[in-house]
Amino acid sequence: MVCAALVVVGASGAVAVRQGDQNRPGSVAVRVPAPAITSTTTSPKPTPTPSPSGPTATVAPMAQENRLVVQNRLYKVGRLPASRCKEPTVRPTSLAKVRAYYTQALGCLNKAWAPAIRKAGYQFWAPQLQVYGGKSSTSPCALISTAVYCNGVIYMDGNYDIKNYRDSDPMWARATMAFLIAHEYGHHVQAMTGILVASDTREGYMNGSAAQLTESRRRELQASCLSGVYLGADKQFFPARGSFLDRWKWTVRNRGDQWNPTRTHGNKTNHGRWSLRGFEAANPSACNTFTAKPATVS
Repeated sequence: MVCAALVVVGASGAVAVRQGDQNRPGSVAVRVPAPAITSTTTSPKPTPTPSPSGPTATVAPMAQENRLVVQNRLYKVGRLPASRCKEPTVRPTSLAKVRAYYTQALGCLNKAWAPAIRKAGYQFWAPQLQVYGGKSSTSPCALISTAVYCNGVIYMDGNYDIKNYRDSDPMWARATMAFLIAHEYGHHVQAMTGILVASDTREGYMNGSAAQLTESRRRELQASCLSGVYLGADKQFFPARGSFLDRWKWTVRNRGDQWNPTRTHGNKTNHGRWSLRGFEAANPSACNTFTAKPATVS
């Protein structure tokens, strides 16, 4: 089980934590239903042993997990094909309309990512979507977050979007929605390609909380980079330009975890850097956060 949750505080905060961290704000257990996985139960992870390589090293061999995150075939598929979808025209003034917006957006994300996942040699499956209000969702996850990827389902708190659209800049609210759904879909891409489980396994074997938090940030910043990849690939059709693009850029540059002592998502400077890198490249190869220098995923 891994965790992929996004908690929003104002316009800048985001938090995801791993299973076993249920006392932390925003914690949620995420079970990834990849076709090769027959059970969602996990065994306790072995206690890491000291390594001469230092506190950030993983227990040998971890070869398969390392290959999956560092040399994944996803990085070789080339530019993501445009979904050729425009931004949904429905506005988030009610829970039903928020659901309609995300349903349409999810179909477009499926359209763009399916050929890339298959080209990489993995099985594509579409995630489910649940848009809920407040705590009204029925889920195996503790939905205390604004956006969550759990057990193959993307959960979105519609009340958050309705409030943003009503009380703040409506175009910023739409840009935030576009980012959030694509970020959670980025976790789904990680799940389909094995990155999500492999990274969580690596994290469990790492020595020390600092190394484990760095691994979490690599995972989360990659999801935001993949969010940018989708919008960049579809920017002419969406269209992502002018005032909308300005607000999207402001959004990704002002989301970060520096307010949270657990530091699971990356500071706002790095979040903006990886999101924009994905947008400009429109190619998953730009999103290999697992080979990046620690300073770029801090």
